Amino acid sequence: MTVTPAKGGVARSALRRAIAALETISCAAIFVMMVLTFIDVIGRYVFHEPIFGGTEIISAILALTIFSGLGVINARDDHITVELFEAPVRRLLSPVVYEVVIQLFSVLAMALLTAVLVEHAYEAWKLEKYTTVLEMPVWYVSGTIAVFAVVSVMSQVTGVLLKILDTASGLNRSPQ
Repeated sequence: MTVTPAKGGVARSALRRAIAALETISCAAIFVMMVLTFIDVIGRYVFHEPIFGGTEIISAILALTIFSGLGVINARDDHITVELFEAPVRRLLSPVVYEVVIQLFSVLAMALLTAVLVEHAYEAWKLEKYTTVLEMPVWYVSGTIAVFAVVSVMSQVTGVLLKILDTASGLNRSPQ
């Protein structure tokens, strides 16, 4: 049975929508963080009244921004790479095997990180942990980060599978 790029149409469309949603979330989070930081600095130095819990809120938004953006990066396979061992490894493996090994390692590393984040969110919920200043439940933020990490793994796997489909059919497409 031959797999054609059209069979990846639903996955490609879903991945495109997921990337757009994650980009929108990242942009909104960065904008909120920027405005909050601006207001906090003005309040701190002009009125001597910083935003109560501002640092805590900004830290949480920063984590949300990172993990919502990670799904976009993983889907597009646009990671910053350091190629310390690339030349010797490339000589040992064929290009296809090399790409599969790299992608498999990347997916496994992200899946491990996701498992740790899910466990952290569950423990924060179970132990009823609260933030220091605002006394907000920690699992709100850690749970959202864990959800973004799960979406990131799913987008990464989908992007890799679509890349394999495109490579097998001789196309060179981007998930976006």
